Amino acid sequence: MARRSREEIGQPDDPDLAPFMNLVIILIPMLLLSVVFLEVAVINVTMPLGGSTTKDTDEPPDERLDLSIALAPNGFYITAAGYQRPPIEGCPTQGPTICLEDDSVDVAERFEEARRLLAAGQDADGESVMEEGLQAYNFRELYNMLSGFKEDFPDESTVRLAADPDIPFALTVRVMDVSRYRLTESSYDTNEAFWSAEFATETAEDGEEQFANLFGDPAFAVVQ
Repeated sequence: MARRSREEIGQPDDPDLAPFMNLVIILIPMLLLSVVFLEVAVINVTMPLGGSTTKDTDEPPDERLDLSIALAPNGFYITAAGYQRPPIEGCPTQGPTICLEDDSVDVAERFEEARRLLAAGQDADGESVMEEGLQAYNFRELYNMLSGFKEDFPDESTVRLAADPDIPFALTVRVMDVSRYRLTESSYDTNEAFWSAEFATETAEDGEEQFANLFGDPAFAVVQ
C-alpha cells in the first residue's frame, strides 16, 4: 500500500528549533559574563623539620631572629634570637611566654568537647565550644610581641609554628592570621582596640598598595 504524505494524514511538521538555538547562543555569553569567579587566597607554608632550641637569657642574641611559636593548652612559648623568651608580666614564672588571658577556662577540656560534638555532627555546638577555648588565649599580647620583633628584625618574615598533638588546627590558623600582617599600631592595650584595628599598608615594588607584612611566611616545625 502506498504511503500517504503527512499533509494527507494530518500529522504536524517537525518543530522549528532555529529560534530556540538562537536564544541559547545569545544567553551563553551573557551567563559567562555574569559569573562571579571565586578567588582563593592561600598562605605560603613550608614544613622544615626540627624544633626550637633554648639558650641562657644572659647570652647575646643571634643575628637572625629565628622566630618560633609553640602552641600549648596553657599559652604560647616563644623562642627568638636563639633562646626562649621568659613569661611576660602577669604570667607564672615557670609557665609559657604568653599565658592564657582567661585561666579559668580549661582549654584542653574545651577542645576535647568540641571534637566530640563535631564528630557527632553537632557543628554549631562544636564550633561554639571551640571558640570558648580559642578566646582564652591572649592574641593581643602575641601581636604586641611579634610587632616588637619586627621592629628589631625588619627583614625577617618567617615564623615556625609548633603545636601539641591535641591542639586543633583552628588555633594554628588564628595564630597565622595574627602574625601575618601589621596593624596600624605597633601595640594595643585593650582587646577591643586590637580586634577592631585596621591593617597597615605599604607600597609594593610595582607601585601598588598592599598590606604591610609582619611574619607572613609561616613554617610548621616538629615539637621536641
